[in-house]
Amino acid sequence: MKDSDEPLWDGCTNHNKLSAVAHVFTIKSDHGLSEADYNKIIEWAKSILPEGNRLKENFYAAKSMMKPLGLGYQKIDICPNFCMLYYLENAEITKCMTCRHSHYKPRTGRGKTLVAYKKLRYFPITPRLQRLSMSPRTTGHMTWHQSHHAVDGVMVHPSDDEAWKHFNSVHPHFSTESRNVRLGLCTDRFNPFGSFAAPYSCWPVILMVYNLPPGMCMRPEFMFLSMVIPGPSSPGQNIDVCLHPLIDELTQLWSSASLTYDISRKQNFVMRAALMWTINDFPAYGMVFG
Repeated sequence: MKDSDEPLWDGCTNHNKLSAVAHVFTIKSDHGLSEADYNKIIEWAKSILPEGNRLKENFYAAKSMMKPLGLGYQKIDICPNFCMLYYLENAEITKCMTCRHSHYKPRTGRGKTLVAYKKLRYFPITPRLQRLSMSPRTTGHMTWHQSHHAVDGVMVHPSDDEAWKHFNSVHPHFSTESRNVRLGLCTDRFNPFGSFAAPYSCWPVILMVYNLPPGMCMRPEFMFLSMVIPGPSSPGQNIDVCLHPLIDELTQLWSSASLTYDISRKQNFVMRAALMWTINDFPAYGMVFG
């Protein structure tokens, strides 16, 4: 909050300290720039800005400033054969309980840091769902699925479908609160190094928010990456091992809920979430359902 109130330099009216860093971060993300590229842009920008400007001097300093926004992720060690996660009560185990593969790589030199063979990246979903109600730009759209006028025999949104209506009738305690979140899940493999590189099977797991109107729910900013399952090989039917953190969080959102602030009504409410369905091609469908 302090950075957002502090101008980029004395007398600047277009940018504050936070917005300047956010804009350069966006450019880095949109164009796939490396950390070195980012630092060169900052070095050039500082050379043409007035003396005493408050632009962060490099990527490390900018990242440290943005970290408190809460857009981080968890690194969870995983067996290279996808047998188990080193997670919760199993976090300190040194060998896989199924295949007995070592948790950590052999130490080299004098290094004391233990390095796992494979890491899963998990992005908690609850804070991002809460932001949809906390943001003036999106909070009004979170109840669209219930307030829109449906035409008999015409489906313009999944909320017009019989499956949605059946869910409402089976779970009235959930459906009476229109701000509760309906989710869809999809996953598929892709090669992050391009089609001409060596085969590499990386699996992103994405959640879609179906409370939103049709023009919004399929936009990239509302398709939430929840985890990246590392390669180079496919997890196969052991993908359920990788999904453990997400299943735990979805179970918590269904059973115990999360207190959330609704900025449009200026009040807190208890937000819950339900996974309505999964969307996959047939090979991924077979993996997800064992």
